[in-house]
Amino acid sequence: MNNKRKNKEERELYKNIGNRLLIRRRELHYTQEQMAELLGVSTGFYGMIERGEKAPSIEKLVIIYEKLGTDITYLLTGDERAEQIPDYIEKCPRNKKYDFEQLVKYALNLAESGGYNT
Repeated sequence: MNNKRKNKEERELYKNIGNRLLIRRRELHYTQEQMAELLGVSTGFYGMIERGEKAPSIEKLVIIYEKLGTDITYLLTGDERAEQIPDYIEKCPRNKKYDFEQLVKYALNLAESGGYNT
């Protein structure tokens, strides 16, 4: 996959995550400031997440799951099925969380592109 296509897909993925987070925030009647405080980020950075300019880290996804009861699978894929990713994140050793995050991003890119093409 070339970088231009990958970057476009990544931007689309981030945009979708941000939009689903925006919907959830509004359902909970939270302000952006309240969400930013909950996640331990600046309001400006949180706004970038909602606009799809940035993506929440694995640690922030866990906070969203634990404090808001929001299904991480839904945030990442839009699919409202049983929660599985949080269990793996919680069991993941701290020194491996970055590697795990990269694997999740890779898997989501594959899912968004319709599979692996050789």
